[in-house]
Amino acid sequence: MVNGGINITKTENIISGENLSTRQLNFEIKKAVSQDKKKLLLENPEKKDSIAVGLSKETEVTLKGDVGDFVGALNNGARIEIRGNTGRYVGNNMTSGEILVRGSAEDGVGFGIYEGTIIIYGDAGDAVGQLNKGGTIIIVGDMGNLAGLYMLSGDIVVTGDAGLDTGDWMIGGNIYVGGNFKPGTNALINELSFADKQKLAELFKKYSIKEDIGNFKKIEHQELRPFYGENDGEVDGEDL
Repeated sequence: MVNGGINITKTENIISGENLSTRQLNFEIKKAVSQDKKKLLLENPEKKDSIAVGLSKETEVTLKGDVGDFVGALNNGARIEIRGNTGRYVGNNMTSGEILVRGSAEDGVGFGIYEGTIIIYGDAGDAVGQLNKGGTIIIVGDMGNLAGLYMLSGDIVVTGDAGLDTGDWMIGGNIYVGGNFKPGTNALINELSFADKQKLAELFKKYSIKEDIGNFKKIEHQELRPFYGENDGEVDGEDL
């Protein structure tokens, strides 16, 4: 079955999080994976924090229900689908793989992500992609303030509005915004290049996103010389 661009195959193992502690639930996940049962359905996660952490490739996990903070952190190649809302820092510092959220997400989506993709089919909070080091984060909705703060590389795509200080002090990478936003310090706003349009078209097709690429703007890093005015040797008009 194709669902939002993600191929969901038949689930082979079902684990219920009901009445299990986070430690017990992660133990059950680890045990199933160690037994080569790598297609898991986790029911009733009960908003637990730090579950499905550090999973490796060839593992496919579906979480049915709302989850807490740091879910999918340190993901190392697994495909994780969350059929509910997430707390803060989903996919924190993940190194590869794919996380799909069919609901809203709180602050810190993809903090420090190295590679891989996180897709939120709903709104997201503040600081999306903070310290992004090379991953792709897609928000199919609106997101809060300070997206891409100190971003080093990678892409952030938001189909709706972004908040205040978008791209504040970003060092590299790209932020694509389909709605309204207020740029942060050193954020340079550009039109999309042909390569940008191709990249977005491929992402939209892969994840079944129906948006008009013509509405998007690109935010990039802009070099600043904060201590110098037009003439070198001056500090805001004052001699050094």
